[in-house]
Amino acid sequence: MEFSQFCACGPSGYAALKQKVDACARLGRSYEFSSCTLPPGCAPERVQVGFWRNGEDYLLYFRPAVAYGGADPRLNEFFLRGAVQRYAGFQAMTDSLRKLDSAFTAFRPSLFQMLKEELQRRVLGQERAVEAAAFKLWGHVSKRAPQRPLSLIFYGPTGVGKSELGKAIAPALNRCVGEERFALVWTELNTFTQGHSAYRLTGAPPGYVGYEDPPVLEAVRRRAHTVFMFDELDKAHPEVLKVFMSILDEGRCTARREDEHGERELDFRRCVFLFTTNTDLSGTKPSLGFAPAEGPVFAPSNLPAGANLAQRLYQEDEAARLALARSGVLREIAGRFSGLIGFRPLDRQARERVTAKQITALGREYGLEVVETAPAIARALTPGQAVSPRSAVPMLEGILGPVFQACSRQGAALRLEGTLENPYLVPAKENR
Repeated sequence: MEFSQFCACGPSGYAALKQKVDACARLGRSYEFSSCTLPPGCAPERVQVGFWRNGEDYLLYFRPAVAYGGADPRLNEFFLRGAVQRYAGFQAMTDSLRKLDSAFTAFRPSLFQMLKEELQRRVLGQERAVEAAAFKLWGHVSKRAPQRPLSLIFYGPTGVGKSELGKAIAPALNRCVGEERFALVWTELNTFTQGHSAYRLTGAPPGYVGYEDPPVLEAVRRRAHTVFMFDELDKAHPEVLKVFMSILDEGRCTARREDEHGERELDFRRCVFLFTTNTDLSGTKPSLGFAPAEGPVFAPSNLPAGANLAQRLYQEDEAARLALARSGVLREIAGRFSGLIGFRPLDRQARERVTAKQITALGREYGLEVVETAPAIARALTPGQAVSPRSAVPMLEGILGPVFQACSRQGAALRLEGTLENPYLVPAKENR
């Protein structure tokens, strides 16, 4: 986490921070962030940052103490206050942090860069897809008055990271924007294979089965910033897809039931809609009427930053839209999506990194923190061919389960070493 994020919080972000600090204080402890990156000029570069409430006072502390040797007078004055800073009330503390916000502007990464780096930590081997998603997300959340939601289709083979990226987006947005705005709502469209199942999205009419069931899309009433994830788009009935037409185009639809204020309109303009499909939409690049098939869409001179990426994504979007229409989706629906992002099959190196990630996840199931896996054993545990990376999980459980079960080092950082025939765990610090 970046210390600058505390200084750039909006009102809701500070309200959430205060709630956490106060809740921890009632339990007699502080609210801490174990590894926080400080601005250039600070030594050390990463420290533990904590918040503590003592009566009406609030304390902000750094462990270890920070020495600032940079040129910004605001940061110099702030860190001269010492490793433990006491404030007469939460407002006084946040006012002090807000004054630093402009000091971070020169070296704060752009929201696009932050989102890309955050998502790349979660999704391995899909740099182009992550970059495209981060670019689209950046464009949407930067708008002050969006007129429609962002809607993305993730397409590609099974098990390459489509759902993983979808699950990572809401947490990444919350961390990078600095406020707990976004919530994830996940829906499997393979259960929407009948035309009447469209009612499960907006609600069944009075007297119909399911009238009392909460519709999926009414989640926006609880959270205006919602990430809706719909898995397996290709399995949904065409009538289900038609429900999305006005939502993706106008950002609104009418619910079957009124809310507590008598309103029936649902507003999705600040939402993100994600769809996944295993359908191959990587068609050939279309020849557009106003541009050569292989040439740029716009004149190359004086293009703003990101324009080259925007051109590439436009061409890829159009090719995928045509492929989506050829797959049977109505053109008027295919044209409403904000972007269609392709995922490629994982290469050998990426699959080995996925294996290491799966080993870490498996270790946690046994109460172990396997923070590292030696490259040689990650390579040995990665199948040469598999339907998807998920296929290897039962094999990993069979080989590593006895090793993890026999380990008594709960709470310690561990590294997996050895060979396929003789894997073993050692403390991670011994191999650094």
